Amino acid sequence: MPVLVDHEKTRDRIAELACGIVAREGLHALTMRRIAAEAGTSRAIVSTYFRDMRDLVLATFQWTAAKQVTYIEAAEAKGLGLEGCVEALLPLDEERLNDWRVTIAYLGYAVADDELAAIERQRIDGAVVRFEKVIMRERGLTKLTTAITREAERIVSCLLGVAIDYSFDPKAQAQPKMRKQMVDRVLGAST
Repeated sequence: MPVLVDHEKTRDRIAELACGIVAREGLHALTMRRIAAEAGTSRAIVSTYFRDMRDLVLATFQWTAAKQVTYIEAAEAKGLGLEGCVEALLPLDEERLNDWRVTIAYLGYAVADDELAAIERQRIDGAVVRFEKVIMRERGLTKLTTAITREAERIVSCLLGVAIDYSFDPKAQAQPKMRKQMVDRVLGAST
């Protein structure tokens, strides 16, 4: 009797392993051979789940991006407001630092690929929409204005910049005072 395999679950598991490689060693270390070794399988098996390296890189980024969405959703569900939603996305612990390392690697890869760049643009646009809603909810507003959209765009831009900045200074993220400093840097630019 043939073994039944959950294709999506296996694909996600491989993408998660790929995230670890990229976060620890960079995108250059991610190869089909390396991911097969990490997964305890063969390159042929990995290639049944990913057409090529580009497909694996995209899946790796999408896996990380989905995790980042869960962070902000959890902050929203707890009613943490704008500050809490910003903080939820910053590289304030090892897991989120690794997520940002994967994101940074993806940005470098996507810059020369129009389709991948468009996917990143959609992710950024989605973050702007999410922050518009957070701002409106926090202020008790029901109508979206241009000013709110501009503020949400500034927050997302600053969030990306601050996260990238602190991702290259892991000592900083370990300091308790940095949490407030990072959030203030992002939100300070939006006032």
